[in-house]
Amino acid sequence: MSEKSSPYSPNFIEKTRQDFVLSLKRIANGPVQQRVRETWSGEVLPAVSRARGRAPQHWREVAAPLAQTLAYRQWAVFTHHSQTMMWQAVEDTTRRVVPEAERRYRDARGGRTRGSLELDPDQTAPGPISDTEIHRQPQGYAGQAQGEDLAPGLRYHGATLIYSVGKGRTHAATDGRGQLLIDEIAKRRPGFKPRRILDLGCGIGLHAQPIAIAFPEAEYHAIDVAPGLLRYAHLLAEDRGLAIHFHQRDAADTRFEAASFDLVISNILFHETSHERLPRILRECRRVLAPGGLAVHADVATQSTRLGLDDQVMNAWQDRWNGEPFWSAFAEYDMREQLLAAGFAAESVFAEHVKSGGGVSYVFGAG
Repeated sequence: MSEKSSPYSPNFIEKTRQDFVLSLKRIANGPVQQRVRETWSGEVLPAVSRARGRAPQHWREVAAPLAQTLAYRQWAVFTHHSQTMMWQAVEDTTRRVVPEAERRYRDARGGRTRGSLELDPDQTAPGPISDTEIHRQPQGYAGQAQGEDLAPGLRYHGATLIYSVGKGRTHAATDGRGQLLIDEIAKRRPGFKPRRILDLGCGIGLHAQPIAIAFPEAEYHAIDVAPGLLRYAHLLAEDRGLAIHFHQRDAADTRFEAASFDLVISNILFHETSHERLPRILRECRRVLAPGGLAVHADVATQSTRLGLDDQVMNAWQDRWNGEPFWSAFAEYDMREQLLAAGFAAESVFAEHVKSGGGVSYVFGAG
């Protein structure tokens, strides 16, 4: 934050504890996970290949023998406990700062705002947002409290500074989280200056802020189904003086007019989307995209075509035990095929892995 200090502000004791959890995350995602890969290539793969008389072709063929190794079990325990500790550490700060954050939110709403916030009490959060604690976030993204509750947004903000950074995404603590989308837009449409932007599944809007700065003349609309995340996103944007219009709406049914946006974007939306809803969201993207417009989506690079079977087994563990119910399913999608099925023209469609923020992201879209 530049104009004001962040509403999520851990004190010295809280920050020390959160830094300790971050160090555990880095160990879990670094040497502990690497040991699983070494055990896979040195022990499990040769054994399974001998037993079957061929190399395994799918992660389900090797899930059981890999899960029986000490390296895998240690990684699973380390990862699960570090996730629990992360939410415990974040909650200490959330409970302490939420009254002040809500006061700032009321002040922002009562004064002159640059952007806006439209909440819809009749908008229900679909699964998995409504019935899953994604990432094991307490009470989930939508939360349970009513009124001016900002706790879900505060929790999410605190967790990104541990979870994402712990995976090597150091840009998660800065405006760099939106830079990939900015770079991809510039690469695919040099000099492009969108007039209207639609941001799907915006969450707390951290990636939206640098995009709004990059395109200051654009009318920026961002939607999500979680009111607690949207309240917090609105506060962050107003604190920074950014004109972003937040709406509580469904990415599969945005209720905007057809062909009304020349740029449609999302960041880490689709890997948290069910098999039934993903095609609907892509069709909605096509419906609201104006002729000659550009759609760019960035997500996790967990595709089965890219990862080894050992990493696919570990990702499947995340599905069951770490609040990522659609991670493995998303990994099986060829998003180019999904975009074509949604009605985008073949010559406009793209889907590729690109380096970003010290890692790799899956970028797909059309235009």
